[in-house]
Amino acid sequence: MPAQLILVMGVSGTGKSTIAKALAEQFDFTYLDADDFHNEQAKKMMADGQPINDDIRQAWITRILLFLADEHHSKTRFVLAYSGLKKSQRQRFQHLESQLNGIFLYGDYSVIAQRLSNRSGHFFSTTLLDSQFEALELPVENSDENIALIDINQPVDNIINQAKRVIALQQVTPQRNSA
Repeated sequence: MPAQLILVMGVSGTGKSTIAKALAEQFDFTYLDADDFHNEQAKKMMADGQPINDDIRQAWITRILLFLADEHHSKTRFVLAYSGLKKSQRQRFQHLESQLNGIFLYGDYSVIAQRLSNRSGHFFSTTLLDSQFEALELPVENSDENIALIDINQPVDNIINQAKRVIALQQVTPQRNSA
């Protein structure tokens, strides 16, 4: 069985970590948070309300990909909570030697802004939500990306169940862009 990777994506505040942790537990996969791969400079910038630029973002994605590429030999299975805002950044994961599944959590700006304002203990500044929505390129369902969109305006259990159904379908339907 090849290494497996489930990407749980969306702007900050959509519940990526919550959903990714639940899926990791239910599938007995290892949970990873892409935020753990940010360097201190990026974390400080975001905490100060400054969006990171594409150079910093590309280096961050490269760190994630190098880690996952090193792990694919052990047939490891991961669920990664990762923003995945731009198509070109999401597509970099398709080059891994892993079975890839994708879930993109989306919702109304005002709902997400409210969630962020209620969150504490996270380096991400609520002022950065605008920049994330500006950078956002939502995946198109039934495209070569093989990423399912899931609306966050429903109970968490519903989102998890919907994600599990989508992942099961994605695993039976071959990827069009597999590496």
